[in-house]
Amino acid sequence: MAAEFLSPVGTSYQIDRLISEANNEIVFFTPVMKLQESVILRFQQADQRNVRITLLYGKERNQIRGQRWFKEFKNLRILHHDKLNTFLFRNEKEMILTSMGLADLSGSKHWDMGLLISKMRDRKAYEDGIYEQELLIEHAEEVFAGANFQKTEDTARPEEIIQDMPYLSYFGIENRTLVTGKLKAPSGKMYVPEMEFYNDGTIKLQGFKKTRQRHGEWIFYTYEGFVREVVIYENGSYVDKIYCDYENPAKQISKYYLLFGLGNSVKKLYDKNISELYFDSPIQKYTGLDKTKLFYHAERFLKKRSIFDQPETFQEMVDQVYAALYE
Repeated sequence: MAAEFLSPVGTSYQIDRLISEANNEIVFFTPVMKLQESVILRFQQADQRNVRITLLYGKERNQIRGQRWFKEFKNLRILHHDKLNTFLFRNEKEMILTSMGLADLSGSKHWDMGLLISKMRDRKAYEDGIYEQELLIEHAEEVFAGANFQKTEDTARPEEIIQDMPYLSYFGIENRTLVTGKLKAPSGKMYVPEMEFYNDGTIKLQGFKKTRQRHGEWIFYTYEGFVREVVIYENGSYVDKIYCDYENPAKQISKYYLLFGLGNSVKKLYDKNISELYFDSPIQKYTGLDKTKLFYHAERFLKKRSIFDQPETFQEMVDQVYAALYE
């Protein structure tokens, strides 16, 4: 079963459950910035659990004028985009598309319905939805940011990023030395490195900017650490996207992307610096004696069993994943 159709009662119940069961992230898109007290209470509970909440509203910017309920939130970010015309609610596991607003959860004069998309049952639809949401968020105006929800560009410095950024040789870069905050590529062009992280330290995205605009390949990761897609930009303009579909044997994923996913999973599971991790890196150097935790994590994400036969390097691990997926 891929998606689930929701009645008005089912929509209200699932939105409430989505907030209550979130462990890492809540993203709500609502054209109308009007919330029921029950929703605010759920947000407060999520904030106390250190769940990052992004609330993006549309139409008139001054809808939020006079509202004070969010002032003490630490993990909340409120954004505005005047082109938003969709009600969408998600956490790290599920997503709801609906006509029901946050002011109508206890009953409405309208007959609102919805669609529930599960990451586990329909990964591609879920991940495609996240991509579109991130595009809108990227171009939205920030209205409020809690103390624990600072934007990456406000806190990260290129000098810190370049020391942690992995897989530089894939981008054709061998030297981590910065010149006035920029990295020199073999072509002679100067680029600014950028990374963004999930709240557990897993890499969310990485790439380079040229003249303050995204340029070249940008790698986007799932919360589990694996590559979700690679988006190619040319001076800030979208050129192409490579989507990684782990369940489609006819569309093979690059071994580089598999390596990046396994390396990022190491960062997630073991909190290790993976800047020098590459194909020939010994697995045990990063995992210690507990390699099985990484094996189990990969098998669970890929929905495969007994993939690994005592690999010693990441090259061997990638090859065994590749065999399990495509041979």
